[in-house]
Amino acid sequence: MNSLVLRKTALDRDLAAKYVASATDRSSSQQKPARLRRKGPVLWSALALLVLAADFLLAYLAWLAVDFVMG
Repeated sequence: MNSLVLRKTALDRDLAAKYVASATDRSSSQQKPARLRRKGPVLWSALALLVLAADFLLAYLAWLAVDFVMG
């Protein structure tokens, strides 16, 4: 039983080492084009504006709910 556990542990270490080595090789050899990196801030600002608009909508709905209950 002990021998089987040791073999499985060694196999797991070998597979992990191969995976890490192949992942580092891929990341260094493939670079993203510059145009894809420039799209990020535009998308993040659009997302921020969407969240801001949703926040204003919820605030307006809360204002209407309070006005309805109090009035």
